[in-house]
Amino acid sequence: MPGRDHVRSLFDWLAPNYDAALLTFSLAQDLRWKSVLLRKLNPRAGERALDLACGTGLLYDRLARRLGPRAVVGLDVNRRMLASARRAGTVRQFVRADAVRLPFRPATFDLVTAGYLFKYVPLDQLARELRRVLRPGGRCGGYDFSAPLRETVAGRTYDRFLHDVLPQVARHWGRGDEGWAALMEFLGLITSTSGWETRIEPELRRAGFDLVELVPSLGGAITWVWARLPDGETAALDSPVASVPPALKRTGPERPLEPRSGRGPAG
Repeated sequence: MPGRDHVRSLFDWLAPNYDAALLTFSLAQDLRWKSVLLRKLNPRAGERALDLACGTGLLYDRLARRLGPRAVVGLDVNRRMLASARRAGTVRQFVRADAVRLPFRPATFDLVTAGYLFKYVPLDQLARELRRVLRPGGRCGGYDFSAPLRETVAGRTYDRFLHDVLPQVARHWGRGDEGWAALMEFLGLITSTSGWETRIEPELRRAGFDLVELVPSLGGAITWVWARLPDGETAALDSPVASVPPALKRTGPERPLEPRSGRGPAG
């Protein structure tokens, strides 16, 4: 796992061009993936949502359109990412904090989203924090780049794109700035070697989630994570900070991850 300071500095540097870089790295699939994520989680009026690693606010904005801007909090550790998100000028709630030290009271949210976070953080700490801030029956979903499955055509194709094509595209894109090529090589390396997709399911189950699904896509180059807490149980885990902001089964992600039957959305 890369050093946290290195990751922060990397994305502070990338912030002004983050959306374009993400479009390239995801083969222009990222916006579609965000739509799939929301369709599966099915946010409902009256629920509160937390978007981890919110970046420039692309997923945050979609959640806010569904739930209202005062029902959604975006969190990121990178100052410049949040500065880019805030420049949109709409009513937005953003918090600068670490995803494994969430500054929220227990049972604050009905759902949590996370895009491109899992490969950068200690998964045991993340799982405990997710359980702590979610209400009983709460659900979380996210996705991240993962090691392509070389036994599949799609996996081999994306693996070549990741390690051979993308660094060359970055050199051309950077127009002599080797920082872009170094960035893409770093992302390719951590995507292929972090192994987060093999470790997250047991950590979520250990933390108390009773439904966990892992769904590989694009030849394993992207892995979806869906999880839900049982009803009637609030995590009794302490947090280093406690404040509230203002205001596996490999199956497809087609079915919404609903709140438990008989439980309406929390206010």
